[in-house]
Amino acid sequence: MRLCSTVFWYLNILNLKCSLLCQKTPQQSVVKFGDPLTAICNASGSEIEGMGWESTKNGTEFTEGISSLPLKIDKVDVWKIDPMCYANTPDDQCTTVLEVTVYKTPDSVSVSESLDEIGVMREGQPYEIACSILNVAPIRYLSVIWYIGSVSVYEEHFNRSDERPINVSSVLKMTANGSHDGSEIWCTAKLNLQTEGGPPSRESVQHRLTVLYTPVCSEPANETLEIPARGNVTLNCSAKGNPKPSYSWHYPQNMPSTAINGDHSIQTLSFAVPGVYTCTASNSQGTTVKYFTLVEAESKTSSLN
Repeated sequence: MRLCSTVFWYLNILNLKCSLLCQKTPQQSVVKFGDPLTAICNASGSEIEGMGWESTKNGTEFTEGISSLPLKIDKVDVWKIDPMCYANTPDDQCTTVLEVTVYKTPDSVSVSESLDEIGVMREGQPYEIACSILNVAPIRYLSVIWYIGSVSVYEEHFNRSDERPINVSSVLKMTANGSHDGSEIWCTAKLNLQTEGGPPSRESVQHRLTVLYTPVCSEPANETLEIPARGNVTLNCSAKGNPKPSYSWHYPQNMPSTAINGDHSIQTLSFAVPGVYTCTASNSQGTTVKYFTLVEAESKTSSLN
């Protein structure tokens, strides 16, 4: 037996002796484990004697006098299935294999166990968080994407040839940052198959990160302000931090002690003297200092001169 030199997968009919056209419905050779599979194999040529399907599931014996033969599998319950269509002529046999990808979406996707072990994070410290994906196949088409807030921060693919479902983990290596505090973290797992739409991705439960970090001032680190001739001057030392910051103030010696309230992030002064006012925002993680330099406003008379 010798193989015909030309085998065609294209959907057009070619005027070649013993050319094969194998058409699957739907077109992509992708099927979910347990679902049905239907394919049609068409052979062209003037001397086709008959056709058949060789398959581990629902193969079809050689049938004479036909040039088109369907393959119907009610339930794909094996992980490797590559049906082969063949057609005979008086002198040759042509074959073509329908490559089928059998897939299974994950039973579960989770990061909770890893985060439970970590607990509260601290700014500047490295952490490894695992996303566990259970019972998915085939792993070579799997991608795992990590999100913190609405931003994707890491994507992983797997170069493995396993056909059967396996468990796999994706590990995110991150350094905790104050901006992560209160953000949601989660991972998604998706099989990237060449089908329209494809199987849906599966997400883990979102978990809120708790990060302890040094206070950070909301406004610029240092400010220079003019003391108005009339009215108040406001010193804004508001800072974000975890735990919540406490505040202390230091002011020029000739400033009345009653002019400034102690543990307040914003001071509104009805009376102020020129000099440097210092605000310290502190928590268990560290201290941030902000300086306010107050200067007398230039009089309108001097500016005209």
